[in-house]
Amino acid sequence: MTAPRVTDLSDFERRVVEAAREGELLGAEQIEVADLAETENPDHLLRAEVLRDLLLGRHGDLDPRGILLARVRITGELNLDGATATAGMMLLNCVFDESVLARQATLPHLYLIGGLVPSLQASRVRIEGDLHLSDGVRITGGTPDGAIRLIGARIGGSLLCREAEITNPDGLALEASSADLGSGLYLHRGTRISGSSIDGALHLNGARIGGPLECQSVRIANDRGPAIEADTLTVGRSMLIRDTELTGTGEIGAVRLQGAQIGGQLEFSSTTRITSPDNRLLSLSDAKATTVFMPDDLVCPDGRTNAECRHPGLVWLDGFTYTAIDPAFGWRRWLHLLRCHTEYYDATGYQKLAAVERTAGHDGNARAILIAQQDDLRRRLPDALGGRMSRLFHWIWGALAGYGYRARRTAAALLLALVAAGALGLWAGATETRPGHHAAERVATGTSCSPVELIGLGLDRGLPIAPTGLRSRCDLDTASAAGQVFTAAIWGVQVAVWGLATLALAGYTNLVRKTA
Repeated sequence: MTAPRVTDLSDFERRVVEAAREGELLGAEQIEVADLAETENPDHLLRAEVLRDLLLGRHGDLDPRGILLARVRITGELNLDGATATAGMMLLNCVFDESVLARQATLPHLYLIGGLVPSLQASRVRIEGDLHLSDGVRITGGTPDGAIRLIGARIGGSLLCREAEITNPDGLALEASSADLGSGLYLHRGTRISGSSIDGALHLNGARIGGPLECQSVRIANDRGPAIEADTLTVGRSMLIRDTELTGTGEIGAVRLQGAQIGGQLEFSSTTRITSPDNRLLSLSDAKATTVFMPDDLVCPDGRTNAECRHPGLVWLDGFTYTAIDPAFGWRRWLHLLRCHTEYYDATGYQKLAAVERTAGHDGNARAILIAQQDDLRRRLPDALGGRMSRLFHWIWGALAGYGYRARRTAAALLLALVAAGALGLWAGATETRPGHHAAERVATGTSCSPVELIGLGLDRGLPIAPTGLRSRCDLDTASAAGQVFTAAIWGVQVAVWGLATLALAGYTNLVRKTA
């Protein structure tokens, strides 16, 4: 056993040592945290060096329950950098004068319950059990490094914040990028996290969470960047954000989950709010989840499917992969987000939504989504379609054929064109060009044709294929001005029939599927 650095222990410090050996809670007399931070009463004072000696086993073996202290002021800097502690700590309503340093340290567990800590600097710390911050503990920060810094930390249990206040007016509040949290991250009941950093108040880039990530009745705010920045985060189970207020700013959302991999569902409850002064709310670009649960008004209370919306909220959904959407939210509202609340046109969002609906057996919904994709392409990225004529054709194609996804619409238009051809034949037979003659009449005698012959004439002229043969008996008088007009009109119908027949054939045989 290495000799302790501090040997001149006070009476209270000796009692601390004995209590730690026995695994007993040593609690000083009742005192408010604010008063404890100022007290000089020796029955409340414990030097940080004495606590460090205890944790390193320099006062003998400690009980496995660890060091249990209540209402103690720890003076000086507790520096555990690189140290391997033989016991964990549970500190109830204790006050640290200076930051706790535990970089690359190893601890069995750490519970800070109530009290005050200037900051916890514990990058690459290894905690075999849990790290709990609860019951009114305040960690105040004051440096750009973060109020709590857990970069690359390895926590075998869970990280729990319950009724904790973690603030930093000069930077990140909770920095846990590349951390490994074995059992989950739980931000619960009354926890307040606020920072002032372009990298987020809660920073989880590259972190790995073995269990769920839960935000329950929490407020997270940042006046310079996102409330949560969690790019490439990995969550083994679900990510649940319930009854929570998230306030931040940034070019890519107040909540950033770009590239996050969520093993279960992604849920935002009906009482969750995301706010941003520039209305850039949520980024899920290239993220992955199973089912998405989202309240109607998280981004926009308007669920209309048209392309006009007065609500300014923006989301990023490009590359977001999911298997289902909450039925209460519905594919129409998701389509509304893609059309009206994304910053730019992106085909992948439409394609993914259509694939989800098609997998669910809703082929009609999938076709409606893909038609909306083409409408959005023409509205927001017209240059991708080519010149003016190409854009006009694209519009006509959409109106008449639903871009190949509404073959029945094309077939109906084709039928109308054929009716128009027959009607033109009847009309020509009723139009007099000179006494006793009409724009359509019998070829041999110049007498009037029967209604059936006139209809057959129109179909014969209008149909590009399969002529009826009636023109050999009844035809247009192209020598007359009226006959020439009817001839030109039927040519127009013939062109339309050719085009519509091509679109109908392409639609039914799935030859036309534009995915740009």
